[in-house]
Amino acid sequence: MAISQLEFNQLNRVLDEQTGIRLNASKADIMASRLSSRLRANACATHNQYYQLITSPVGKKELDIFIDKMTTHETYFFREQVQFEFLYEYFRGKQSRRVPIKAWSAASSTGEEAYSIAMVLDDLFYGRNWSVTGTDISPTAVEMAKEACFAMSTSQKIPKKYRRAYCLKGIDQNEGTFTVNKAIKSHCTFYVDNLLRLKKVDYSFDIIFLRNVLIYFDEIKQKAIIDNIVHRLNHGGLLFLGHSESLRKKRQGLELIQPCIYKKVRL
Repeated sequence: MAISQLEFNQLNRVLDEQTGIRLNASKADIMASRLSSRLRANACATHNQYYQLITSPVGKKELDIFIDKMTTHETYFFREQVQFEFLYEYFRGKQSRRVPIKAWSAASSTGEEAYSIAMVLDDLFYGRNWSVTGTDISPTAVEMAKEACFAMSTSQKIPKKYRRAYCLKGIDQNEGTFTVNKAIKSHCTFYVDNLLRLKKVDYSFDIIFLRNVLIYFDEIKQKAIIDNIVHRLNHGGLLFLGHSESLRKKRQGLELIQPCIYKKVRL
């Protein structure tokens, strides 16, 4: 179903208010495509009717679904694998440290990134105190991350030694899927949170992955997110961005040490 400019602006405003994301006008067709099934499910003849629904007191559940539809993006295990290789090598020289290692997947989607980080940390610090926190604005994505049930086809991106050590093949009704073992799950927690208005994450980390997120925000909101992130990054900690992203203007306290990888330094 086609979407008018007015309808696009209405729904885009809701998306901005809820998430901080404002789509370019060229994304109108993408919005219409992602919402087509929801209009049918709610018997909405127009996008304006759908807008009226999600902004009404009875539309809270559908509003969450709207956010899911508009914010869930592609993710997979060990995406941009060179960054995980760097993570391993960087912390391999720090295996003697006694303080806990804390990592944050700041836009964890359905959990693949967070569990990839967890596999690397367990390989490095087996039996030691480490943790991975995953946050995402999508409640549905967070629940899927907690469940950790993935299509078997997605396991091919996981290095063979990690598949053997940490992945469990589904059987019976779970055939065709796999999960990560309890040792990995026990170190991972997931929350719904908004990078512009963080509520759950009020502590600091040694590792933060903020990949393929900033591209969805304007420069003012990008700066606000980076400020929130850097405030929660320990000195000497690493910040990983996506390969399509960079900190265009030098951010005080961050040193570029590899493409799209920054280290927090003392001023």
